Amino acid sequence: MTKRKKLFLVLFVLLILFDIQVWAQETTKKILWTVDWSPDENFIAVGGNADTLKIYRSENLQLYKTYPIRNTITCVKWHPYKNILGVGTQTSGDKIRILNFETDKTLELDGISTDGARGIDWNFSGEFLAVADNDGQISIFDKDGHIIRKIKHENSKSITGIDWHPSKNIFVTVGDKIRIFNIDGGLLKTIKHRKEETLLLCVAWHQSGDFFVTGDYGDHQNNYKPLLQFWSETGELIKSNSVSKSEYRNVRWNNKGNRLATASDALRVWDKKGNMMYEGKSEDYLWGVSWNRKGDRIVTSDKEQKVIIWDNKARKKMTAE
Repeated sequence: MTKRKKLFLVLFVLLILFDIQVWAQETTKKILWTVDWSPDENFIAVGGNADTLKIYRSENLQLYKTYPIRNTITCVKWHPYKNILGVGTQTSGDKIRILNFETDKTLELDGISTDGARGIDWNFSGEFLAVADNDGQISIFDKDGHIIRKIKHENSKSITGIDWHPSKNIFVTVGDKIRIFNIDGGLLKTIKHRKEETLLLCVAWHQSGDFFVTGDYGDHQNNYKPLLQFWSETGELIKSNSVSKSEYRNVRWNNKGNRLATASDALRVWDKKGNMMYEGKSEDYLWGVSWNRKGDRIVTSDKEQKVIIWDNKARKKMTAE
């Protein structure tokens, strides 16, 4: 192993440990890591360090259902057209699962890292659920929880985000690098996204499938600002900006594909060319972000247990704590 690779490995481990330390220090605050709006627009799923998966009615942010899940829920993702949820966990005695919201039936998923996973996503047809775990493995399940395939990175570093192409069975993962795979496990592309060794946290394909967006952690100690970057389908850099003062925890496109919402020190709304359109100030760092199907509302979750609904111009409309 070269000195450069050894240095990167040390830096990467330190960054992961720092992220876990921040998580540990903030557990009393019960950070809400993740939020997702149901495809019928009626419900919002929220999870974090609160030992509970919460389902709110979107019309008034009234709590509708709760499901006890120990410790940290890292990611929730509604099926594209059914009332079932993929639920990711870490540092938890409860397994990653598929939850049927209508029947409350749970399918626990086996063969995933004991350290859990931070990335979950359904493919465009809802036929497959991909789970990207903290040992550098992608596990692909069918909607009934049966394992279809396991795909390993070339290393065991944590995968922090995953997103399927909107019309093909290929997906992109982020962590130490950007990687594009096909469903058979073929590695199509590996991308080092910047010269500095900085952890990537989130990724989202555009609805056209022509490009995707990533957000990273930055490095405040070394004055590396967090980057929001636009990449072509084949992995060529289109645009990069450093507007955010904090790491990009999550990024999501609306259904039309004409607006991107990003969660960091503020809610920001961008056009598809990467120009910032609106900015919604936040007292606390935002972690989760999701659009409703119509594209006129955005929901966020934050590190102070708040769930906020905004309009599509990043103006606050409703808050639940």
